[in-house]
Amino acid sequence: MSAVDFFGRTVDRNFRRRPRFTRGFIRLGYAAQQRLLGRRRGDRRLPSQIFLEQASMRAMRRALSDPSRCALVNMFAPAELLHAMGLHPLCAEGFSSYLSGGKCERGYLDLASEHGVPETYCSYHRALLGAVYAGLLPKPRFIITSSSVCDANTSTFRAAASHYGMEKFYIDVPHEETESSVAYVRSQLEQFVSFLEEGMGRRMDADALRLAVRRSNETVGYQRKFIGELAHREFPNYISAEMHRILAGHNLLGTYDALEFFRMQYEDILGFPVIGGNHDGGGADSSNHLSRAKRILWCHVLPYYAEPLKAIFNFSDRHRLLISDLNFDQLMELDESDVLGSMASRLIRNHFNGSALRRAESVTGMAKRLGTDAAIIFCQWGCKHSNGGAFLLRDALVSAGVKVLVLDGDAVDRRGTNDGQLATRIQAFLEMLDGGR
Repeated sequence: MSAVDFFGRTVDRNFRRRPRFTRGFIRLGYAAQQRLLGRRRGDRRLPSQIFLEQASMRAMRRALSDPSRCALVNMFAPAELLHAMGLHPLCAEGFSSYLSGGKCERGYLDLASEHGVPETYCSYHRALLGAVYAGLLPKPRFIITSSSVCDANTSTFRAAASHYGMEKFYIDVPHEETESSVAYVRSQLEQFVSFLEEGMGRRMDADALRLAVRRSNETVGYQRKFIGELAHREFPNYISAEMHRILAGHNLLGTYDALEFFRMQYEDILGFPVIGGNHDGGGADSSNHLSRAKRILWCHVLPYYAEPLKAIFNFSDRHRLLISDLNFDQLMELDESDVLGSMASRLIRNHFNGSALRRAESVTGMAKRLGTDAAIIFCQWGCKHSNGGAFLLRDALVSAGVKVLVLDGDAVDRRGTNDGQLATRIQAFLEMLDGGR
């Protein structure tokens, strides 16, 4: 039995009757894993990727270890304000991904169903609610969500707040950016700051906010520079790193860890060859010319536990996983003279917010910029927003000359993805793609 199998079975046997033991066991397992992540095991992980895995685990452990500073949030919460108050955001999607990574999601999914959560509900949110009902997650200091993107946000966070007997904060985000809509969201963010201050019993430190905003802006700058290099360089990637990047580019914005990761990632990519050119730096494996790799853009989340995906894409020199569209959905720097106003604009402009055509335009533009050969659109189980716009996105990409595969699956519940069918569909698609040149 592998260590992960032992971890998952131990949690499954104990989570209903011994929630405090289970919580401690999970925290202990995460601590052990964080230490292991720092070791180079002869694999191809780059320094930035090792740092990212450790930073993601560190963020998860901090949020779970200190409920008095934990904010239960959705992916699009204004992270800089939380970090300026010394809070640790616990993202619903990130938390459920870690449960799945430890093979202990199944019991929490089933428990949520026993509490009336429909099985057609997003499995990220269903696993989170199962953990809430099981007592795995102690009462957080704050519960914060918004109307952005996910229709489950409202119901999930309302149910969690009701269970804990506490108030939640909800940010209503209009679909279109106008002067009045920005002002509307800005006023909510002002109320949000007051909500945090009242809950913490102190004012927000202006210097701490200034530092968080500057770090956030530098982080976005490095993200942009990395994408600029990715357009004409090869860069090794793997499934779980792409998911960790989502956390760094959203809930960790404003922190040292996010800034340091994206800085390191930019430095790492400079050590790899320009497509069609020569290797121009040290540190990367220059013995392999990678210019013939097919370039694949992923849309939405990735089922990173799926063995066929890992076998096909992890560090592949044949089919290069470029980036997920969740890693360029909100590349906007904040205005230091109007932090809340620019945060409001960022929430509204996010390419997942509003019409599916906005996302289609953004993804198509990035596909052209990166010289993408193909795109894979993953329709996450229960995600009505993504699934509903999948074929609009497909049509836009096809019109731009990009070959497209639309996949259905579940990025959390392993029972929702058939490895054999997944492998067959992707391999057939890639064989078609390889024969197209």
